[in-house]
Amino acid sequence: MELIFFDEIEIPSSVQGPSQTIDREEMVDFAKTWDPLPIHLNEEFAREYGGITASGPYLLAFRIRLIHRLDRQPAVIASFGYDEVRFKTPAHAGDRISLILDFENKRLSSSKPDRGIVTLRQTLINQDGQVVLTVLDNVLVRRRSP
Repeated sequence: MELIFFDEIEIPSSVQGPSQTIDREEMVDFAKTWDPLPIHLNEEFAREYGGITASGPYLLAFRIRLIHRLDRQPAVIASFGYDEVRFKTPAHAGDRISLILDFENKRLSSSKPDRGIVTLRQTLINQDGQVVLTVLDNVLVRRRSP
C-alpha cells in the first residue's frame, strides 16, 4: 500500500475509493451483536420500510473497510474523532456501496513539525448515486519530511 503524506494532500481534492456489495448474512450477523433492532433483523417487521436495513455501526465499520482497501491511504497517525455523522439513505443487502474522500482543510501541527491535521469528509454512496452516510473526520497525518 502506498501512503499519501500530509505534504501531498491538496485542498480541496477528492479521492474516489473502492466499492463493495453489502452481504446480507454479514450485515445481519453484525446487527445481532451490535445493534439488534427489529429493523436490522426481522424481515416481517422491516418489510414496510423497504426490508432489513444496515445498522449505523455496520455502515461506519463498512466505511473503515473501504478506507483500508484504498490503493493510496493517508499516512494517518490518529483520528481526533468524527463530526457531522449523518445517515442519509438506508442501505440494504445487495447494495453496492462506494467510498469518496473529500479533503477539506489541513494545517501543520503547532507542536509537532513532523505531522499535520487534515479534515476530510468521508461519503458512502449506493449504486443509484444516493448518499448513504457522511462523516467529517479530523486526522493526524504524517509529513513526508518536516
